[in-house]
Amino acid sequence: MQKPETLVELGAYSGISYMAFCQAIQEQGLHTKAYAVDTWQGDAHAGAYGETIYQTLQRVHDPRYAAFSTLLRMTFDEALPQFANGSVDLLHIDGLHTYEAVRHDFETWLPKLSQRGVVLFHDTNVFRDDFGVHRLWAELSAQYPSIEFKHSNGLGVLLVGRRQPVELLQLCSQVANPDISLTQGDARRFFSILGARLEQRAEVLMLQNQLRDAGERETMLEQSGQQRHLWIENLDQQILALQRRNAQVEQTIGQVNQQLSDVNRQLAAEKALVQEIYASRSWRITAGLRTAGQLARRWGVGTLLRRARKAAGYAVRGEWRALAGRVTALRREAAMAQQLNIAPGSIRHVGVMATHHTLFVAHLVAHALHKAGFAADVMTEPPKEGFVLDAYFVVCPQMFKRLPPGEKRIAFQMEQSVSSRWFTPGYLNTLENSLAVLDYAQTNLQFLEERGIAYPHTFLVPVGGVAGYGEYLRHNNLHPQGLDAPCDVLFYGDVNAPRRQQLLAAIGERYQLRIVGNLFGPELHRAMASARVVVNLHYYEGALLETTRIHECLSLGVPVVSETSADQSEHVALEDAVRFVPVGNVSALLQAIGDVLGASPQQSAAAQAAREAAVAASQARFEFMLYRMLLARRWLDYPQFQALTSTTPLPGPHLALSLPETTTRRAMFVSHRAPGVQVFDGLRYSPGWTGCALSYKYLAQQALAAQWPQLEVMEDDVLFLPDYAEHKAVVDAYLAQHSGQWDVFVGLVAIMHPDTRVLGVERQGGLVFVTIDRMMSMVHNTYAPTALRLLAQWDETHADPETNTIDRYLQTQQQLRVVTTLPFLVGHHEELHSSLWGIENSHYAEIIAAAQATLEAKVQAFEQGVQA
Repeated sequence: MQKPETLVELGAYSGISYMAFCQAIQEQGLHTKAYAVDTWQGDAHAGAYGETIYQTLQRVHDPRYAAFSTLLRMTFDEALPQFANGSVDLLHIDGLHTYEAVRHDFETWLPKLSQRGVVLFHDTNVFRDDFGVHRLWAELSAQYPSIEFKHSNGLGVLLVGRRQPVELLQLCSQVANPDISLTQGDARRFFSILGARLEQRAEVLMLQNQLRDAGERETMLEQSGQQRHLWIENLDQQILALQRRNAQVEQTIGQVNQQLSDVNRQLAAEKALVQEIYASRSWRITAGLRTAGQLARRWGVGTLLRRARKAAGYAVRGEWRALAGRVTALRREAAMAQQLNIAPGSIRHVGVMATHHTLFVAHLVAHALHKAGFAADVMTEPPKEGFVLDAYFVVCPQMFKRLPPGEKRIAFQMEQSVSSRWFTPGYLNTLENSLAVLDYAQTNLQFLEERGIAYPHTFLVPVGGVAGYGEYLRHNNLHPQGLDAPCDVLFYGDVNAPRRQQLLAAIGERYQLRIVGNLFGPELHRAMASARVVVNLHYYEGALLETTRIHECLSLGVPVVSETSADQSEHVALEDAVRFVPVGNVSALLQAIGDVLGASPQQSAAAQAAREAAVAASQARFEFMLYRMLLARRWLDYPQFQALTSTTPLPGPHLALSLPETTTRRAMFVSHRAPGVQVFDGLRYSPGWTGCALSYKYLAQQALAAQWPQLEVMEDDVLFLPDYAEHKAVVDAYLAQHSGQWDVFVGLVAIMHPDTRVLGVERQGGLVFVTIDRMMSMVHNTYAPTALRLLAQWDETHADPETNTIDRYLQTQQQLRVVTTLPFLVGHHEELHSSLWGIENSHYAEIIAAAQATLEAKVQAFEQGVQA
């Protein structure tokens, strides 16, 4: 009678009733689309339950019914936007059974029902506790045609839609009709008898299983009886031996207790003496001297005096906020230094924990660690012997019930922040209490920062490919055996998203499509090898790019067609290797697949070359960012880092130095950066000024190795003034005309040293070019090879921030030819938070203005023939 086009069940639990629907759809050959909505976490009536219920249902459901059925793991209210009004023909309500809950479910889903809509209510004949379905049924059955079956806790059938089959309307009529052969009473008796027979059959099967299990247990008991006698005899012998050993131990304990008593008496006497000293006047008088001595030993006397003088300066000027920020930064610096106080080379053997579906990321991490000289063990379960290795990377830590201790754990966060359901308080606590948090996406870092997981605790480590991944798998005996049946298109992943279902249905109508769900490792790689192209479709419409899936395919040489993503701008390097299509554009998707399948041999060879180039480039970037993290954690020293990454070329000669983990600064710069400027992810080290200087040292070494004539480096708090483009062209022309006559061009001077001398003044293009012999700013500079060689020689072992920060280091260099302009080429963002010192930049404005005024006075004196 009723052949629904769309069926929805609210509350599927183990799927008994839902898969009965699916079986009926399949056997009747209907074109019904079915959806089960549930969180699979339990409720007040069903109780709470773990992942086993959902996993078991998915394992049974997906191979049989995934072509027309979808499991929607969400609340009933969250599922509402997935369905258009008037689209649902059959709705089964079986969620929380209180009156309020079931009424809410009915009223919120009522607009979704079609003109043929029928609603089924479970447990209409249950009157215990707070079950309230019977109460709502009494109200609704008086308003709509209906029939109620009383057996097995009761089932109510409610005809909500106005267009119903005549037979169904007659059956649900409350008025007896002599013209129909089947009355409500007949229907109830028929289904009651049928249900009783099915229950009896199930009971017989259960009893048969119990009988078989009992027989097996009896056999096992008989076999183990003889072993039990031998075991008891052996156990008696062990008990006698233990009793003798226990007597010896008790004698030893008595001796130790006597010694401990003597020690406690001695400690009590010494403690009383210490308390007497603490209470003395001389101890209180010398408290200040002891504190100063501690600070002097930590920082050195000179540094202590200079920092005290600066603190007094803040206080005199009334800059209390800046002083508080400076104190906080120094405290954070001291805490980080204490955390990083590990012996060189103490981290050598590392575990990499990952779930089966993230093994590619684990292989990527382990491969990079091996290249850096670490031993790395990949594991999919917590080790039974405990966490005995030096440290552990944990990919998707929320998927493990047992984790390494926080001081040994580096968490690799892989969830997409476009859906916050995974970011529970417990998961955020796991991240916060890890040694560090890695994330593959800039968008995720901003999301985590808003929840308190922020720099310096976080590191951007974007997923890349593995060149020669097939050989890596063979070497580790992880390669697939045999072949699968070939197909045109492969999709692997969760198909329980309606948007994926719609796109896959369109693909399946035109091409030979294979869909796989829970395949991992060699089985998945065998499926990928059988496909001519893999499609990447988002679960969410605004999703980030699924880089793990894409790079795994590219690493195995498999072509990929993918939807574009919300963070597409971060993946420009993949444009030539992956065929991207607009999100949800079916025609473009089908056309792209057709283009890949119909490519000529020459086109296929060019595409494969592009994939290999993308894999190599992405692997180099991943390793650079991972080694950057290891440098920050002091697992690597700088010479090791430089040796591991020296073959990775710089993005170009015009660079902006920025930390991706300081998301506000990065976003501000990217939104305003000048054309042609590439962002370089700065190195990190504690204290921050050391990481900053190491970044310049690294850039200088790389530029010199590339034999570049000059290198332009700006920092991400640079402010491009309105006339920047015009003035920059004048500056570039001037520097080219005076090649070999300058060492550094400085876009602005932050501090003018009183001994600075003016060496020359020229006017060109409306700017005054001033050559001086000292510099003090790194905001926007261009370095000639002479200055690059000085930067490359900076000594990271000289840990004095008063003399060896990178700008002060350059300021101390003799005979440096520094060119700047009046007015300055750039400004300095006032509102940004300093990633170096942990304070705002606003107090630099007056310093820069004073420097420009001083320089103008020196220029005037120079032109008058008097050197100021």
